[in-house]
Amino acid sequence: MQKSKPEATPSDPHTDTREPTPGRRWWPLLKRLVLALMLAIAVWCIWIDHEVRRDFQALQWALPARLYARPLELYAGAPVNRQTLIDTLQALGYRAGQEVNGPGEYQTLPSRIRLWTRGFEFWDGHEPSLYLNVEFDGDRVRELWGDQNTGSLALVRLEPAEIAQINPSTGEDRLPLRRSEVPQALIDAVIAVEDQRFFSHFGVDPVGIGRALVANLRAGEIVQGGSTLTQQLIKNLYLTREQTLRRKIEEALMALALDFHFSKDEILVAYLNEVFLGQQGNRAIHGFALAAEYYFSRPLEELSLGELATLAGLPRGASYYNPRRYPERATERRNVVLARMRDQGYITPEQYSQASAENLRVTASAPSRGKAYPAFMALVRQDLARDYDSNALQNEGLRIFTTLDLRVQETLDATLEDAVKRVERAAASGDNGHLEAAVVISDPITGEVLGLAGGRQRGYAGFNRALDARRPIGSLAKPAVYLAALESGNYNLASVLSDRPVTIALDGGQEWSPRNYDDERHDDVYLFDALERSMNLATVDLGMQLGVERAADMLQRLGFAREVPHYPSLLLGAVDMAPIEVAQMYQTLAANGFRSPLRSVEAVTTGQGERLERYGIETVQVSDPGAMYLLEYAMQGVFTRGTAKTVANRLDRNLPLAGKTGTTNDLRDSWFAGYGDNLVGVVWLGYDDNRDTGLTGATGALQVWSELMAKLNIQPRLTLPPQNIVWQKVAAKAVTRADQRQCSQTLSLPFRAGQLPTDTVSCEESESFFESLLDRVRRLGR
Repeated sequence: MQKSKPEATPSDPHTDTREPTPGRRWWPLLKRLVLALMLAIAVWCIWIDHEVRRDFQALQWALPARLYARPLELYAGAPVNRQTLIDTLQALGYRAGQEVNGPGEYQTLPSRIRLWTRGFEFWDGHEPSLYLNVEFDGDRVRELWGDQNTGSLALVRLEPAEIAQINPSTGEDRLPLRRSEVPQALIDAVIAVEDQRFFSHFGVDPVGIGRALVANLRAGEIVQGGSTLTQQLIKNLYLTREQTLRRKIEEALMALALDFHFSKDEILVAYLNEVFLGQQGNRAIHGFALAAEYYFSRPLEELSLGELATLAGLPRGASYYNPRRYPERATERRNVVLARMRDQGYITPEQYSQASAENLRVTASAPSRGKAYPAFMALVRQDLARDYDSNALQNEGLRIFTTLDLRVQETLDATLEDAVKRVERAAASGDNGHLEAAVVISDPITGEVLGLAGGRQRGYAGFNRALDARRPIGSLAKPAVYLAALESGNYNLASVLSDRPVTIALDGGQEWSPRNYDDERHDDVYLFDALERSMNLATVDLGMQLGVERAADMLQRLGFAREVPHYPSLLLGAVDMAPIEVAQMYQTLAANGFRSPLRSVEAVTTGQGERLERYGIETVQVSDPGAMYLLEYAMQGVFTRGTAKTVANRLDRNLPLAGKTGTTNDLRDSWFAGYGDNLVGVVWLGYDDNRDTGLTGATGALQVWSELMAKLNIQPRLTLPPQNIVWQKVAAKAVTRADQRQCSQTLSLPFRAGQLPTDTVSCEESESFFESLLDRVRRLGR
């Protein structure tokens, strides 16, 4: 049986029976690749959008801590003269003129100074901007008054000078602004010259790109950029400097996302705070607020139209158009900005003519930040380290109010090296070495450190001798010995001491035989005289009667925080201290026995003014007022009868003052510590290798101290006696037997009631009632 053939089916015209070509074979794969690419681009865009939104919302710059000096306070009776006020105003960037029209301006008149202060947010509240007149009476303010509305003024604080910064590791610095703080003229200038369609485009400006392309083709070089402010901000915040197609696309996409999610004002303010406008060493100047201070030493709101246009021209090339280095270029660029503002209707032709005719008016040099007062800054860092780590200080924009008094510090810096040179020449030792110095100046009541020098050279940033050079203090320790004796109740100023050679047995079979500096002996002497003339043998006699441990205890009560060796040589200052430690001791003496820890920081706030720390006065009474008064009587005698009498003429208008010289073995260290009503000062002179200086405390440190204090016009020490103090006469010559007493010559000395001089030296009984009464009247008048 034959197999039947399959029936033929009619052909389907829609069926392609040909083999697929290679192109058709790859088409599905290509479609998948395109879809994958589109998906990747979509994911990339979504990622960019997310990143931009997240990062911009959380935008927070690393801001340096800013440190401020003590503000100048004006009030009736303030020790401020006319020139001091003018110098302060100029340092703060105030401008002198024929009239006063706004904050930051002043006018000098024959009898007074008229000024308009800037407001400032202090740690303890807001100081308003005030218009006022200041009238002087010699070296003091006589009166303060404002306008008809304010009348007489009790107290006015000028804004504090910014003296330093603790910069972030990025090296960037800025003063962030809010939109309300930006002058409209600055916004107009930036928009006119950088992105005139800023408020109408959507982050990328095709019109601007086309315009820039045409301009560049016509010029044959790049004369105009097509990037918007938004794109410039994206580049500064998020992107690298590489010039690739991918980066350009990423920049455009990020600019679109930024413009879509955030307002024009938010973008503009971020740009004004971020843009790079200059360089000061390793410190990058970012933002227009900081640039105003950097180039003009004035707040942004006080700048003129021409000055704002100068700043607006800098983003094109901050180094190229630097107005200090290239004033011609900067002037030309400023005028381009002004012309754009005129052409776009932001200013009138008259405003253009006036502003373009101005001088640049930039300051000759940028304000110093962080390098001007390195020794004091080291103390500030030391004090802050107890409460703040380096990250907080470098990044959180803290405002730190220090105790530095610029008048004191500048006088110290201007005086110290020349004063040390004069001492070197006077010593005539033939040594060509470099005599070094350290100085600490503080407030006698509050313990605030007002000025500090770690070396003889101005701005010396090396080894800080004021804080770290521990040297024997010599006779500076003696007031602690005498105070312990007076406080015990067993001694008074007329107690008789033996200034005779003595040998003291020490542990281990050794002996100690102290001697006076001049190798002379004075036999019987009064206690006050022994301190005034710094007699070593008499001090050892007193200290050994009293007990070395009591002298050591007094040193620590006065403020020396480290352990004190209980050796007899301690009585003559065989203890090492840094000048800052000596200053702590003498601050307690100057505060009449009330110890307040020395401090360099008054308060710390956030950048917005919220108080974080207040370093108030912590006071502990360590000695009774009666003993302190008696000790100070002798320490004032140091200037009139004792080892500091050589400078009495130089300080004639400042006396009485209290102080003590200090000299160590082989003349290796020269010290002086002293105080008046408003200042405590400690000066040390010596060589770093501990060589003989050829100087005593009187021929070295005292000379530097007195020159400094005369220039600072230290105020006389006027201490009121406690109620239990009485004055009595004693024989001028100290004796140990009543039959040797000679009352033909007497001294009037203060005593605590109940602790009067012994009959051996007292001459009170030889006075008649009327003589005694007359003597008391004379003392009251004095």
